[in-house]
Amino acid sequence: MASAAASWALVVVGGVVRASESGLGCPDWPLCEGRPIPKSDKTPIIEFSHRATAAVVTALVLLVAVMAWRTYRARRDIVVPALVALGFIPFQAVLGAIVVWLELPGWIVGIHFVIGMVFMAATVATAAASFRGQEPVATAGFAALVRWTLAAGFALVVAGAVVVSAHADEACGEEWPTCNGTFVSGGGDATAQVIHRLLAYCVAALVVAIAVQAWRGRGPRGLSTAALLAVAAQLAIGITFVLVGEGSAHGPFEALHVAGAGTAWALLAALTAHAAANRRVVPHVHGIVTPAH
Repeated sequence: MASAAASWALVVVGGVVRASESGLGCPDWPLCEGRPIPKSDKTPIIEFSHRATAAVVTALVLLVAVMAWRTYRARRDIVVPALVALGFIPFQAVLGAIVVWLELPGWIVGIHFVIGMVFMAATVATAAASFRGQEPVATAGFAALVRWTLAAGFALVVAGAVVVSAHADEACGEEWPTCNGTFVSGGGDATAQVIHRLLAYCVAALVVAIAVQAWRGRGPRGLSTAALLAVAAQLAIGITFVLVGEGSAHGPFEALHVAGAGTAWALLAALTAHAAANRRVVPHVHGIVTPAH
């Protein structure tokens, strides 16, 4: 849980770095302004906080991987995501260094963000498997619906990274639900933002379906409800982010949008791991999920 929480914090701090335009606060790597710890200037400290958080995450993920391999090797649902998360760390470190050395190229920043979200999903899946009981928690149909929602969520994350890479976050101006006077095509870079919005609506609809199924006894109600609330909050933040435009609230809402994306994605990953881990189930009968014999 500590590893998953720290990974989420790393995503949030990365959002603060972007919103505050502190990506080059430390113009070198692995040092910051040629020092192990930066001076007391605001921008280097913000950027350095991201690196410091990454160091904590690295230590936790390494510890989890070692413990999983030594103690829970028979539990593939724990060992596999733990080792996947560990494998992503050197790759992400190299990408982070390249981002600094090349002075924030948009496409590499986008890839760095997407891989960071996949990395966080692996730590969350490990935590979800660790806390899972032995009783079945979902029908096969519910688990399939959750997997499709996670796939749609990943597409949404990629689309968001494209919007950021193309600097298209303001391409629709301050319009919602329209974009430059239309619903399905804003023209130019705005098309990326329109696709991002459409995927967000798709994910929202799928999460509503998940919550309905969960409350009918076909899946875990708590996680499903939390995912629904997180996606609803993220939609509200995203809409407000568009409507506030380039005012003083733009930066804080940009950081909130990244934090909301991380929260919703983490809950979907946890829900997927929790539901998929119990595959020996039969369809519910009279509202009751029963184990397969």
